[in-house]
Amino acid sequence: MELNLSCPNVAGGLDFATDPQLTHQIIAAVRKVCPLPIIAKLTPNVTKIVPIAQACADGGADAVSLVNTFVGMAINWRTRKPILGNVTGGLSGPAIKPLALRLVWTVARSVQIPVIGVGGIATLDDVMEFLVAGASAVQIGTANFFDPTVSVRLVEQLPKACAELGVHSLRDLVGTLR
Repeated sequence: MELNLSCPNVAGGLDFATDPQLTHQIIAAVRKVCPLPIIAKLTPNVTKIVPIAQACADGGADAVSLVNTFVGMAINWRTRKPILGNVTGGLSGPAIKPLALRLVWTVARSVQIPVIGVGGIATLDDVMEFLVAGASAVQIGTANFFDPTVSVRLVEQLPKACAELGVHSLRDLVGTLR
């Protein structure tokens, strides 16, 4: 079960995953009542993400997914009003990939639970970059809007990419950035 501790599109949605102590309390409370695997989805909108990811691990999370959307804003300059109902909202898609990669790499080197890479993944190269950076798996979000078959296509391409690198398992690629 993925716990979205980091939604910038609802009031108070970022309150949960910006404080390691609060994050730990939430994960621990859910762990007590939920026998399912728990994946904590974290916000990139913090200064230091490693203590929050570690709090998830210490609280009983089975994995973390990085990252949810970055807080952004859109304005209609003619009316001088925000375009989004909450004034600010989440920025996702290809624009956030380099930022998400850095956070995945940083957290994967610091915690002992799996990291799921999220943010701007649309091609096989994107998938492979996240794996090499330390992600054990990836999620595809925005790309589904412009290509609903993207996940199937990427899964079909993975064996060829592994063969090209001479590896038999994707696990052999995880965290291999030199």
